[in-house]
Amino acid sequence: MKTFQNLYIKLNNDSIESFIEKITQNCNENWQRDFEREENAKYFREKAFSFKYTGKNELPNAGLTLFEDENGIWYVPNIIPTEMKELSIEEYNKLLVDFKVTLIEPATQNTPVFINLTPDEVSLEDVVGKEAANALKLFSSLANKSTGNSHPNDKNRWFEFLVAAQKSEKKPSFEMLKATLIEQGWSEEFAYDLAFEFEHGQELLDFIKKTDPIKNGA
Repeated sequence: MKTFQNLYIKLNNDSIESFIEKITQNCNENWQRDFEREENAKYFREKAFSFKYTGKNELPNAGLTLFEDENGIWYVPNIIPTEMKELSIEEYNKLLVDFKVTLIEPATQNTPVFINLTPDEVSLEDVVGKEAANALKLFSSLANKSTGNSHPNDKNRWFEFLVAAQKSEKKPSFEMLKATLIEQGWSEEFAYDLAFEFEHGQELLDFIKKTDPIKNGA
């Protein structure tokens, strides 16, 4: 499933000011430093460095800002279009890749700086792990797709998926699970219903886990 990419920058004791200066020197007719946006960030008492894209190719004009997280990693939390309401996943990722290739990568030469760009695709297994992903595959492959999970055997296999997914620290989004179910042969209607059931099922299992006196050591 296509997903928004993330860019992370680990300085490894390099100076953020000198690194940003190198990035700024790499600016060209497409990418410029956005000092006005940086001034706005100061109102929130955050150190931030902003850049804007005003290219003339297929990519839309947009702006992005580098912020630092609690672990000292610099990252791009979002890319904001300046002439449209929102960016598609493809547009967003292309802008982020262009920013990385054009400005970031040249600035890392002969420095200890490490950059990481996450993949543009993510699978259910990447999120919930192999056990839960295999449980869903088994459910989908054996279920009667004209009746959903109403048959007792199908319902049991669905519950097995819910329990396996509950063990994972991460949970798939509604859209991701729905898309995965459609890929596994479910109609859009049943995929919607099952994804909706999943969210409520996880809430119930999380509640049971929190209130179980044995598991909580009571």
